[in-house]
Amino acid sequence: MPPHGGTRPKQEKTDVKVNPSVKKICDKCKVIRRHGRVMVICENLRHKQRQG
Repeated sequence: MPPHGGTRPKQEKTDVKVNPSVKKICDKCKVIRRHGRVMVICENLRHKQRQG
């Protein structure tokens, strides 16, 4: 926390959804494999997924 007791500035952070099965949500989603994990990446950051 800042010393004056205010709030921290908002940071653009998008977490990856972890699902047992991943699938494309839209036409721009791509299913890829990184480090042995199946992932979905997309222009829409809400569509980021990781299998696990």
